[in-house]
Amino acid sequence: MEEAGYSVARAANALEGLKQIYEAYPDLIIMARELPRIDGEDPCVRVRQASYLPIIVLGGQEEATEILECGADAYMTKPLNVYELVARVRALLRRKRKQEPPRENPKLQINKLLAKNGGSDGLTPTEYRLASCLVLNAGKLVDYSHLISEVWGGKEVSLDNLHFYMRRLRQKLTGFSRCLIVNCHGIGYRLEAS
Repeated sequence: MEEAGYSVARAANALEGLKQIYEAYPDLIIMARELPRIDGEDPCVRVRQASYLPIIVLGGQEEATEILECGADAYMTKPLNVYELVARVRALLRRKRKQEPPRENPKLQINKLLAKNGGSDGLTPTEYRLASCLVLNAGKLVDYSHLISEVWGGKEVSLDNLHFYMRRLRQKLTGFSRCLIVNCHGIGYRLEAS
């Protein structure tokens, strides 16, 4: 992919890959079918819940139907033809550009939020991942367990810890009048932005 001119962010496992979605903000995801399940869920299902990004899964012929049902946009069998992989990536990215209005990179959106706040101290890495998760899911309710899984990568984290970081994030974004983080008590958080 790098030889074809693409930047690549690598992840050794599915949880690290989910973290990369919020840190690297990729245009497309390529994942191996052999990845272990996350909290009992297929990694493809989990990635699809976390983002709208196109997903290409690499695996054996017998799994094609199952993985496409899990939310993958394309499935390629091994051994790979690298030219076909690059062609599929280009096709999915072309389709993505046509179907969606252009979205601003969450990193830029978050930096704008902070700039509007009069130059806050900035966000910690955890607050940044939390903000990225909310920005990527703007307008949607993200439940507590999903936030914890995406932001802390499967580590055991209490709801009190999540609420603590959310309070700090809200304090840092208070000056931005068009941004509102809503807590649906007992369920999750939602970012509302006009």
